[in-house]
Amino acid sequence: MGWFSDDAAVAHLGALYLRIVGPVYTCFGLGLGLFFVTQGVGRSVAAMNANAVRMIVSAGGGLIAVYWFDLGVPGFFAAVAAAFCLYAAMLVHAVCTVKKPDAAPAC
Repeated sequence: MGWFSDDAAVAHLGALYLRIVGPVYTCFGLGLGLFFVTQGVGRSVAAMNANAVRMIVSAGGGLIAVYWFDLGVPGFFAAVAAAFCLYAAMLVHAVCTVKKPDAAPAC
């Protein structure tokens, strides 16, 4: 953060983000890796839907946290973290429910 600004408020918000969202970046990494797996097993639509849900939960959950529950910036960051977890869970489900083909096609 020091590369972009010397403002203490920027450093404070960045540290808060990393404390709340940082631990679940593993879920985002898992989801990103499985995103490419789903393309290989023919479940690209499931991956696209999971990504859309992630963005909707981040934005919608963030708005709800900020405006309905008055949780401020930490609430928004919590919504982003929850969206990362949901993204990973949806992609794990998409990959784990792939059915093995009955037989190899004849050439």
